[in-house]
Amino acid sequence: WPHPEKVTWSSSPAEYGLDYNAFELETENGTVYGWKIPAQQPIGDDAEEWVEATEYSDKTVVFAVNYDGNRELLDLGGISYMVDLCAAGYNVITFDWTGSGFSDGTKNVFTLEKAEELKAVVQFAADETKASFLAVQGVGFGCYPAAVAAAECEEVDALILDSCYNLFSSVFYDNFGNWSGVDLAPVRETVRLLFPMVSGVDAESYSLSQPIRAMSGKNVLFIQGEQDEIFGSSHVQELYSYAKADNAASVWMVSGATHLRTRSYDSEGYLNKVSAFLTEAYEEERVV
Repeated sequence: WPHPEKVTWSSSPAEYGLDYNAFELETENGTVYGWKIPAQQPIGDDAEEWVEATEYSDKTVVFAVNYDGNRELLDLGGISYMVDLCAAGYNVITFDWTGSGFSDGTKNVFTLEKAEELKAVVQFAADETKASFLAVQGVGFGCYPAAVAAAECEEVDALILDSCYNLFSSVFYDNFGNWSGVDLAPVRETVRLLFPMVSGVDAESYSLSQPIRAMSGKNVLFIQGEQDEIFGSSHVQELYSYAKADNAASVWMVSGATHLRTRSYDSEGYLNKVSAFLTEAYEEERVV
């Protein structure tokens, strides 16, 4: 589980008619590879043909994907979500963490040590797209590095956390059976001793409340399925209480949705909610 097999994508932006460029970027953990997809408008309603992406957009969204996924973002429906964002006027940057997809390395311990990679990609996105407004969306285990990057990077104006957790130790030691199918109860204490040696990280050290408490002047949206059986949903209100102290924060609890199924449960409602959040955050930044 700490080091999942690399998974490559099953489709590319070109199959949706999108204009895009592949990129590679050196980070402290190795080279990461990804896609840079400029904002562009579809011809007609089917989004199979697009107007050439020649007009400049100063709005960019960077994705921090789940630890066992890749730049295709299957947890949010794949490239179809990127299609929605591009059509709404946003550039999209999506990439493979080191240890996933086509990027370097084999180590990918639940993205706990990936914040520096994401910060490098954020800087790349700001430079390459010349964005005056930049949002980061974290998904699942990608929420932790997304929160750290938002707290530490001035370039990040808005943060979306979809299906997040708070205490990693609780997710791993207490809820392990929920997402792995393996009951740790009989060997929990043994695993507590072995996990740091196997993974190289201390599970007790990672909590989203830390970067969220350190965050200031950002726009933050939490999206959580009310029926999230993996991470649960009660912690979101606590994280929201921390975020709203120094940020413009809101929570969308998706009724009936389970873990990582918030967009698939209601893709139109999801786009409307995210678009409204990003539009409001963008307008606030322009006023400032």
